[in-house]
Amino acid sequence: MPHTPQTAVVRLLQSVTDARNIVAGDRIEAQPQLVVMGPQDGLAALKAYLLAGGEEIKHPDRVVLFTDDNLPAPDAAAAARRKQLHEAAAQAGIKRVIPAAGCEVAHVLEQSLVVPGELAVSGLPEIHQLGGIGALGLRVTARDLAGLLAGKSLALTVPQAVRVDLTSLRPETGFGAQAGQRQSLVSGRDVFFTLRREVSRDRLVGRALEIGGLGGFTLNERMALAAQASHAGVFGVFCLPDREGVAELNKRIARPYTTLEPEKDASYAYTAQLDLGHAQLTVLGDSADEWQTVGELSGEPVKRVIIGGRGSCGLESVRKVVDIIKLRRLNPSVECHLIPDTREVYRAALRQDLISQLVDSGVSVHPPGTSPESLGATGALLTTVVAPKGCHRGGVVIAATAACAGAIMHPERLDAAPQRDSKLSGRSPRAT
Repeated sequence: MPHTPQTAVVRLLQSVTDARNIVAGDRIEAQPQLVVMGPQDGLAALKAYLLAGGEEIKHPDRVVLFTDDNLPAPDAAAAARRKQLHEAAAQAGIKRVIPAAGCEVAHVLEQSLVVPGELAVSGLPEIHQLGGIGALGLRVTARDLAGLLAGKSLALTVPQAVRVDLTSLRPETGFGAQAGQRQSLVSGRDVFFTLRREVSRDRLVGRALEIGGLGGFTLNERMALAAQASHAGVFGVFCLPDREGVAELNKRIARPYTTLEPEKDASYAYTAQLDLGHAQLTVLGDSADEWQTVGELSGEPVKRVIIGGRGSCGLESVRKVVDIIKLRRLNPSVECHLIPDTREVYRAALRQDLISQLVDSGVSVHPPGTSPESLGATGALLTTVVAPKGCHRGGVVIAATAACAGAIMHPERLDAAPQRDSKLSGRSPRAT
């Protein structure tokens, strides 16, 4: 059978299956390089595995289990589940048990447990972040995880792909600051929701999204963009490599890796170009369909802000929060919480005196791994990928700005406007 040119995602899947010359629509058996389990999905998967008669897992080097031992159990039932998790892990022979890491996927990226060109699976929604480095993260069920623990392959259908190239006019082209340039405060997550709107969700559902033209985006921005995959029902998001991205990867990753690009003449279900000048700061409601610009929601009162959780607060984000709060005091009517992604992020923030500045400013800083829900997330403005109903979700800059203004507001208006008295607004804050 002649070779069919493959997209980047199909090439990656080709590397983890014994099937030859795979194309979109093929049903394949894949063996991921890493299985990532958190406390909740890990316990469910281990129970299913042991109930099916499983003993010691087949490939312990491919499995990593994270526990939340650094946090106090909120009740007796939670303490019992934690004990069950440790007992089940010992019974199954899991060797790589990582306690108190904070956000599991952030730790995986931080420690290079997955590198570009590899496949990892998990029940965690933030697993899609791996697409930001040119790897592939797939969210699977507890039953899928149990099967992988038993040495079985992961059955999946090779997806069709959508290719979107980001375009931007740069000042050096002679056009100056015209339409086409990405606004300085627009982040990767904001670009995703602009892309989702312009390409349409119907074209994305069930397909792999490959994104090119990411020059000027840091790895953190690319990971934030990829993390939003769960909001469009896509198979996964894959950021295509470029010179800037590879240069940053080489500073972070010590072990060998392979970047993947689509082959010449690879076929896509849909291709498009996205003008970055159209991307705006965005805020989400209960679902991605409630996507609004920060201007449309300007003045919406906010009483609680939770920055971090599920991989949304790395060291770069902590610095941004400090920079904003140093320029403007927290609004006295707002509770502001911050959860660093990992222990290493927390340590680095301590060394750089960022934590003390936050605490002195009135921000409550919590241990990595703290659940946003435990801080009273309902009615709050969060930065996480997923959140309970009744919340707003925005980027770190939007969240820090709201904590100072007492309302959702464009960051550039923060110093131009006086402290907002929420009594002047006709809107009522969401129930807390």
